[in-house]
Amino acid sequence: MFEQSISTTEQKPEVVRKYNTEQLIAFLRGKEDLQLNDTHFEILRNEEITGRDFLIITEQRLEHYGMKGGPATRLADFAKEIKGEQPVAAKRSYDDMQIDRTGIICDALIKPFSSVPNRVEDLTPLISAPLTRKLPVSFYEEIKFPQLADFIETKNDEYGSSLSKHISYLLTEIAEKQNLNNTSEDMLHWRVDSIIRISLQIFHENLGGMLPIQIDRNSKDQGTTTVGNKRPDFLCWANNVLLFKGEEKAGIEDFQKATDELEEKFNKFDPMFFGNIQFMICYAAAGAKLRFYAIDGSPNTNPPSRLVALSSQFDMINRRDRVSILCIVVNIARIMRTVSNIIPEMIVPLGKRLKTEKSMITILNDSVEKRVQVEYLPFAINLDARINFLSKMYQYAKGYPGLVQVKKGPNISRQGIYKVVLETRGHVCRLRNEDEARAMSWSVLTGLRRLHEGGYVHCDIRLPNIIFIHGVTNYKYVLIDFEHANLGDFKVSERLKDWDNNTLTKKNHYTRQSDLYQFGKMLRNLNVVNSEAGKKFLDGLKKKQLFTNNVLGHAWFR
Repeated sequence: MFEQSISTTEQKPEVVRKYNTEQLIAFLRGKEDLQLNDTHFEILRNEEITGRDFLIITEQRLEHYGMKGGPATRLADFAKEIKGEQPVAAKRSYDDMQIDRTGIICDALIKPFSSVPNRVEDLTPLISAPLTRKLPVSFYEEIKFPQLADFIETKNDEYGSSLSKHISYLLTEIAEKQNLNNTSEDMLHWRVDSIIRISLQIFHENLGGMLPIQIDRNSKDQGTTTVGNKRPDFLCWANNVLLFKGEEKAGIEDFQKATDELEEKFNKFDPMFFGNIQFMICYAAAGAKLRFYAIDGSPNTNPPSRLVALSSQFDMINRRDRVSILCIVVNIARIMRTVSNIIPEMIVPLGKRLKTEKSMITILNDSVEKRVQVEYLPFAINLDARINFLSKMYQYAKGYPGLVQVKKGPNISRQGIYKVVLETRGHVCRLRNEDEARAMSWSVLTGLRRLHEGGYVHCDIRLPNIIFIHGVTNYKYVLIDFEHANLGDFKVSERLKDWDNNTLTKKNHYTRQSDLYQFGKMLRNLNVVNSEAGKKFLDGLKKKQLFTNNVLGHAWFR
């Protein structure tokens, strides 16, 4: 009788203020929407909370008393309601709306895959993988469109985010009623951009370096993936490597033409750029139709079967299909985030010149050109003799693993510049662990042994003069830059900056042991060799106890 009378009493603050603890608990028991239980009431009883206390209670104080966050929030909200103030939850929703949580959403949505795809067959399960969370929307579209409830959701702390607003826009009738068939191709860009480009741009802007992509339209790739001056309609690079492109046509009847152009504009996969990645993701769009594909870069793939479908054909007018496209775009972003860490680090974009302190390097389609001003060429007092020496040394290295391979030269150009064209193209050498250091050592020391057998010494063994070659099974590391080389046991008149007092002999000569000592010094400075055999190997090089004819037989290589 008491509980019923108290629960139906008007919720005026002057009435609630007079409640003792048990009256307050009885009053709150009648509020089923608060979803309280005996555990919550026992906290109020233990703390002797009266009606007066309740009206000034806060969420933080209730949590301090041991109440969970949910019931603490509901009780604090209810106290505000009784006093006629804005509930805490409503205020929080307003505050949350002012905070754009797109970055947090993107980080949860664009999670890297656990497996790194290298081939086209690796893509299919990833493209169709379930999302890590539902897509955020702003206006409870999951209720308005129940067929989409498995893919979208409105959250109080997310509906104000730029991503939520963008996805809600994609679900509106405005996006649906745009009939762009048989209009200009430029008009079609708007529809595709709204689903693909803008979404990727939002992901990139909020993830930054975790999703290192660049997007452009009607542009030429700096690498080797496009034929001549042909320009894909849509391009998306990850770490400067074109991994995603698209072709678009205005009329639906030209869908096959858009599909054909994916291959017609494609040239080749260059390991210099792609490393072990053997695919490029694509889409073809015409009118409202769109489909995702991949170009297969496997070495054994014949051109007629190079294009592989990754999805069914979608209708961009259809709301459900727009969500399906967006889900695939999310997974494409996840794929690019996954592979971005394994894309080779380019020294310089293809065809662009890199100016170093004393040379100019240009990476071409099938070679690398090196130019040096004659005044900076070492040991060139007699220029003809020096060119003759370097020519013989480069020829001596021909066909041997672990050594740079010459294509043309060296010679002196008409402008009086030293020039050599090299077949070997590679990337900056990054050694992350002892196994990689061992593989590099085996490869480079194999090449160095060849030079020493011919009486040559390299003289400038440093990590910048070792490059990593993608796409080969053995001898992936190569020693380059012969320009400081000389014949063994020569007397030094000027030291290189990386040498120390132990590099030369007591008579100031540079020998084959000097090369090995410098190699060991470089390896030691990497701090990745920690095994007992590896430490003994480094110690042997430091003490000049290892020689060219026995260094590869050391226990570290077994």
